[in-house]
Amino acid sequence: MIEQNLQDDCFQIADSNCHEAIVTWEKGALKEKQGSMTDAIRFYRQALKLHDNVEKLYREKVQKDWKLQKQLQELKLEQDKGSTHDDLDNDSKTFDIKNEEEIEKQELPPCWLFEMLPDDVILRIVAHTVLVSGTAWINLSLTCAKFNELCFHNSAPFKTFASYMYSRQNYEKAAPTLEFDRNWGCDYQKMLKERPYVHFEGIYISTVNYLRHGANAEGSSSLINPIHMITYYRYFRFYPDGYCLRLLTTEDPTQVVNHFSRKSPPKDSGLSRWTLRVVDGVGTLEICRTSEKYSFTEEFEIRNRANRRHQKLKWLHSTVIDRNNNVSECSLRNEKPFFFSKVKSYADHD
Repeated sequence: MIEQNLQDDCFQIADSNCHEAIVTWEKGALKEKQGSMTDAIRFYRQALKLHDNVEKLYREKVQKDWKLQKQLQELKLEQDKGSTHDDLDNDSKTFDIKNEEEIEKQELPPCWLFEMLPDDVILRIVAHTVLVSGTAWINLSLTCAKFNELCFHNSAPFKTFASYMYSRQNYEKAAPTLEFDRNWGCDYQKMLKERPYVHFEGIYISTVNYLRHGANAEGSSSLINPIHMITYYRYFRFYPDGYCLRLLTTEDPTQVVNHFSRKSPPKDSGLSRWTLRVVDGVGTLEICRTSEKYSFTEEFEIRNRANRRHQKLKWLHSTVIDRNNNVSECSLRNEKPFFFSKVKSYADHD
């Protein structure tokens, strides 16, 4: 008896979770129709936490509602033909018995518009989304199981992104153009993980902090020399046409990032040229600039930043060449690596 009561309680809890999950999923579907994808995804995630198979339950509920609606429409048509109230009750019972099997055999229309479309058409939608931004790509995959499958379990979106990203890199003229296909074949996801590239829709920032010992003021009796904390920032913004806007300043990113553009370059900033070469999977970025007396060349290695692919620039060399071709190596003792930060306003390149 006790075991039976426990089982009944478990079933009630399960039914309660299913109902709550479906209601939450319906809220997400409503937000999606209204165009609020952020709220929709939040409700979808809450529903999935309540029940792993909530999407299937929701679809079954929609199909049942559709069947009921169709039966009610049929009954209404019979009523409009002049049936009496009593006859209508009898007819409805007869209709339910005779046509239940027929309705079950009918092909139910899909509850989602996208299920009516072939995968090739939906993949075109995915491709356009991929080209908008990586965030849009991820958000689309979270809307339903169908989009999740086509976004990240199909090679087409990765091929679209790889073709888009690698075609915008400014490689050395001697770089082999067919190396991509030879090394990775059709595994574009692996290519994106292993083949370095430069990001454009954001900014690379290097923050440098170091201590400098000062001197006491004249006449001071203090035995302790003051210590100064020196902080400065380096900024790189790359463009697909091979130019790079650079800046060395003490101003922090909140004062620089939103206005860092070559259309209206900040004071003391300058344009450089950049090229990328990839040898044995290692990406080396070279940035060059010239002045009246000197030529400057800086080399970086493109690395991963934890699980973020190709978002770190590690210093390799910094050299200066004068008019007489004398080469001097600059010290990198205080320099720190660059880290990429995405900036929404940079989506439209100037």
